[in-house]
Amino acid sequence: MQVRVTGLRMRASPSTSADIIRSLDRGEVVRLRGGAPVSADGYAWQEVIDLDSRIGWVAMGDEAQPWLATVPADPATSSLLLRLERACDAVELDTFDWRPAEVALSADGRFVFLGVVVRELSPSGFAQVRRDALELGLLQTSATYDLERRPDAPEGPGHGACVNRFTLGDGPDKIVVKAANWQGDEEEALYLLPSPERKALDALALHLLDAGAWLGPSGWSDPASRYVSGSYRFAIIANDGPTPSYVDAPPVAGAPWPFAGPIERFGEPVGAERCGYLDLGQAFETLRVMRQLGVHALANEAEAAPLTLDKFGSGNFTTDAGWFSFWLTPRSPDGYPGC
Repeated sequence: MQVRVTGLRMRASPSTSADIIRSLDRGEVVRLRGGAPVSADGYAWQEVIDLDSRIGWVAMGDEAQPWLATVPADPATSSLLLRLERACDAVELDTFDWRPAEVALSADGRFVFLGVVVRELSPSGFAQVRRDALELGLLQTSATYDLERRPDAPEGPGHGACVNRFTLGDGPDKIVVKAANWQGDEEEALYLLPSPERKALDALALHLLDAGAWLGPSGWSDPASRYVSGSYRFAIIANDGPTPSYVDAPPVAGAPWPFAGPIERFGEPVGAERCGYLDLGQAFETLRVMRQLGVHALANEAEAAPLTLDKFGSGNFTTDAGWFSFWLTPRSPDGYPGC
């Protein structure tokens, strides 16, 4: 079982005087090692393991102030109200379905930002979002609003534009509105045909991206916390040829994966990749094994960071079958993204 901590210390044994192995971050997920809690020094203690395979004991708190909380097993607990995705610099928006949305609002009032942070709307905040976004006339019918150049305009600056994609609801009746972002009053006047629709939709996107400031303190019923999903999209793709010298792809052959079969055969073929889902326990164990083997998340070719459960991560590894790239994405409360 996986539990979320609210900020406490992991100790070498179940005692307040035992050596501190490390301090756990608020919202961090650890895994219970099983067995009944141990009572000592006025607390019930549980043995846990973290993503770096460190084992220790943590106090569980009490009913009034629990320090450990079970993480829900299934993310698809609420239907989608609104999703915003944003891609810039001529990147095809439809190729970004493997990453978390910038903003996902579910019917239970939860705002999830980039799959990392979650907040719950207050009644007044929900009413404002409904009035200013969900009931906005431009979001009642699927449409696309592209940049349109003035026929007699000179060549523009040539920088890439951003595209906002709004999705309301799910299933066959969902509404999808795509709109290029507003380029600025001066540039629009010189090079592009007027588009009040793009301007209004870009303003809404910026509000959603900075919803904390947009809605203000009264818009929320609780403070921001780390979002941990109950399900993860896991995809791999085989790369041609030997591993390039500039690619960090540690070997993982023979690793004890928490799913059936070798990692290079995970999931089902979807286009050029293989894709499937991991529950939270499988995701935890997959990341723990990868971190033990030296596999890192890559922000780009120059950066590497520890893989974590609360945000999108990608990286590379090798097996006897060659070298592979992978993507691990926490899914939002409505189950997005899918394979």
